[in-house]
Amino acid sequence: MLHTAEPTAKYHSLLAVLHEAKDNRPHVAREVLGILVDHQLDRESDDDVRYFIFANALAKRLESGRAAAINLYLQEYETPQIELFNLVARHLPTVGAAGAVANRILAEQLANRDAVTLLDIGIGTARQEVALLHEMARAGTLPERLTVIAVEPNAHCLAEAQRALRETADALQLDLRFRGICAVIEDLTQQQWDTLRADDSPLVVHAAFAMHHIRETSSSGRDDVFARLHALNAAAIVLCEPNADHHTESFFRRFESAWDHFSRTFRLIDELDVTPRERRAMKLFFTREIEDIIANDESTRCERHEPSSAWVERLVRSGFYPAPDLQGVAAIEGSAIAASAHEGYVGLDYEGTTLVSILCATRTARPNARRPRRRARGVTAPLALRPLPE
Repeated sequence: MLHTAEPTAKYHSLLAVLHEAKDNRPHVAREVLGILVDHQLDRESDDDVRYFIFANALAKRLESGRAAAINLYLQEYETPQIELFNLVARHLPTVGAAGAVANRILAEQLANRDAVTLLDIGIGTARQEVALLHEMARAGTLPERLTVIAVEPNAHCLAEAQRALRETADALQLDLRFRGICAVIEDLTQQQWDTLRADDSPLVVHAAFAMHHIRETSSSGRDDVFARLHALNAAAIVLCEPNADHHTESFFRRFESAWDHFSRTFRLIDELDVTPRERRAMKLFFTREIEDIIANDESTRCERHEPSSAWVERLVRSGFYPAPDLQGVAAIEGSAIAASAHEGYVGLDYEGTTLVSILCATRTARPNARRPRRRARGVTAPLALRPLPE
């Protein structure tokens, strides 16, 4: 039985849809969904936007005709995805603060090196990395030479990242070397992995909202990727990840976690100093994620978020040490969210719950760091590397 602290009749209607579908009564589930959409939801209510989005995902899962009607409502606020992303990046504090905290950690790892390599997984258009270089330049801590190896599946974004970083490096008189790999990290061949250590400079790994997309396949998975990064002698790994439980195969647990996580995110959006139309547009940015989590088949889902503790455990199993001293980088000013420092991560919290985490682990232990637990979840030794296709 799915439990919730939310007592509204609308939410119980959503739960009724889930239970009727689970009990193999899809026709009843569709009827309940129809009543919810036609008689319980208010198109003028900002709060009901989340109900429409979740109802839309359930309608698609049930292959209900209600999805078409709901889409007509949602399309009233339709905005190109890149504009939605920019809107969220500018205004949603969990996104902006994640980049700021991650950049403080990265700056500590890269500062004043003669030469250093940054392996950036899912670099996008390098907005965060450009900001990092400018911040380090203002602090006078830029390395003498920086090699950026960018792994990014979108060719257009990869080209834009290279252009932006080279332009920034020229302006800051930084010796920058850039190498782009158009792929997802778990699909790299053994030959590509072998070339990620082109020199002996320290290697720092960064991934912002990218690692939860890693698929578990017969030849690779998340633990395999972290084990390979450890084998590359990575000095540090810095990740930004939502704190949620969407990697589970349990649909009920997935739904409950998604409802809790995105409901808090939507309430946070409602507090922002933006127009009502921008608030709704920002919520619609998450429509694709919610549909993927709820509507898509288990074999095709890609939005597989995990709790912060699960990421820390994965890093520990791979031989890394969680950073114990993150209090100094956890300051946030003038924001609707709070930052809390934990062993291995900084939590960005709203309503007392962590929505996004910035994780940091290092190859060698810092003072007070706990040793890697080799026996976690049945693993008795460092993970063996599975052979990858050439």
